[in-house]
Amino acid sequence: NHVVSIILSFLDENEGTSLLITNYSWSRRLLPIFEVSYQIIQHTVRESTTHVTDHTRKLRKIRHLYRVFPAHDSSTLLDRLNTTRLAKRMRHYKRNASNSGEGDNLLESKQIYHYNMTTEELAWYEWTQSRSECVSAIIQDGPTEYEYDNGRSPKFDLLRYRNPPSSSSYNFKLTGNLLQEVIRFNPSLLPPKILPGATVLASYPRSGNTLLRSLIERITNIVTGSDTRPDRALSKSLSLQHDLVGEGVTNQKKTPIIKTHFPERRGCMMFNGSRIILLVRNPYDAIDSYWNMCCTNTHTESVAEEVYERYSAKFRSLARHEMVTWVDFLKFWLKEGNTTFKEDNDSGEGSGPPLLLVRFEDLILDTESVMEKVMKFLTIPIGGTNMDQNSELHPFWKWRIRRALGILKGSKLKSGGDHSTPSSQTNVNTSSLGSYKPRSSHNESSTSSGQNRKLSSIGKSLSKNRYTEEDLDHFHQIAKDETIMHPPTQQNVNLLEALGYDIEFANFPNNFDQGEAQSDKFDFKYPIDNRNPSTVRINKGPELRPTESPFGRAMTRWRKSQTNDDKEPFPIKNQTT
Repeated sequence: NHVVSIILSFLDENEGTSLLITNYSWSRRLLPIFEVSYQIIQHTVRESTTHVTDHTRKLRKIRHLYRVFPAHDSSTLLDRLNTTRLAKRMRHYKRNASNSGEGDNLLESKQIYHYNMTTEELAWYEWTQSRSECVSAIIQDGPTEYEYDNGRSPKFDLLRYRNPPSSSSYNFKLTGNLLQEVIRFNPSLLPPKILPGATVLASYPRSGNTLLRSLIERITNIVTGSDTRPDRALSKSLSLQHDLVGEGVTNQKKTPIIKTHFPERRGCMMFNGSRIILLVRNPYDAIDSYWNMCCTNTHTESVAEEVYERYSAKFRSLARHEMVTWVDFLKFWLKEGNTTFKEDNDSGEGSGPPLLLVRFEDLILDTESVMEKVMKFLTIPIGGTNMDQNSELHPFWKWRIRRALGILKGSKLKSGGDHSTPSSQTNVNTSSLGSYKPRSSHNESSTSSGQNRKLSSIGKSLSKNRYTEEDLDHFHQIAKDETIMHPPTQQNVNLLEALGYDIEFANFPNNFDQGEAQSDKFDFKYPIDNRNPSTVRINKGPELRPTESPFGRAMTRWRKSQTNDDKEPFPIKNQTT
């Protein structure tokens, strides 16, 4: 629609309509898109033809306006993003050539990108070259280590869909006689591809799914999807400002990773999931961030303290209600996936897809280790199945992770042993890995260490005294009342305690600083030979909140009622006046 609207915008109403009615498909599918609202026509006719007494014939005429539509479709946004990255790549090389004094001679000797390809073809071509270089290096140096720096920053990498373009004349497969022979006799040297089917990235809102999606895209160069309508304000913000162009994409032929908040809320499309990544964040920070998102209609801004003071009753009511939603959300997915929280059945059928639980706090404190677990879950590790999390991750994916995190140089990737420095020591700044900048609760001065900044961001809502002692007692009572049965141990599990978020017994958030926050108290998945994994249907069934709940989508109406339909928005934290 975006591309067609640009072409038609050069035509007036008669020319555009005459063109579209010449084709049956155009007249049925395209022409209605450009229809002008009946109310607008009625108002215009009454204003411009007051001397006419009978407006019936004029009002019945369908009018069309051929204007440029905003780009919401992912294909257009992906082409635009890749074109922008290519332009930035060229400027970067030109600047380096100018600084080195060699100028155009250096640019001519070093081809910046392969010519005569679309950006989609180019993205697949560069990815194939990356895999070929890895296999060639392993053949030459052995499978024990692999490290390669192509001199290009990950921010200049082009993104691609899951499958190569079908209309392309290029062959995006590993080429060369030597490579083909190795692949034939030792296929384990090949970097494993992402498993077929769709992996659901499920999380309660404001739990870090945008960060995890950005990391996966930097590692795999594949667009991640989302079941959110692409024309919503928050979706457009992610697509246009933060490079997440897969909003609204749920087709597993295009993307292997699809974000959802179901059943907290239903998305725009139903789809099947073959695996589940359950991303969890402590409820205190997640609910506080959810409040800010509802009040600002943005992902990154926070309201000023005066808003908390003025609407303290509304915030406390929301917080108590959302604590129930947070617990019910986790219970739903732990029972929906192939976990030990699902009651056993003799046949082993309908057991649910494999589930990997990831805590947001672990993701920011030990990014490299967590991303290795994620990539093991998404691929077929060496010498094992996708459920064998003890298998070694292929050196290619280790390299991709370290390259994405900016910790590639000065280290070696080995297929065994202690191959890397913990990311807590390498000081991975997850907030600088893309254009998306999460909310921050402190002044990130250059004098404070990166690890201390990360630790201080855990439980930041508690340090700000967002909740009263009565609120926190209420939270913990909800967790005690809404336990989940664990059949193997016959225990009722308190999820706050199991995940290390209980303030009294787990000493949250200090337990993360002391290294005592363990998320493996319970086994969250079965071995693959115990049960037959199945798929899960996403966005089918009721939402967790009641239809009349004032704390879900109704928060948009509340915000607009308090801000004159967003014309007088709430004051923003650190906003200059």
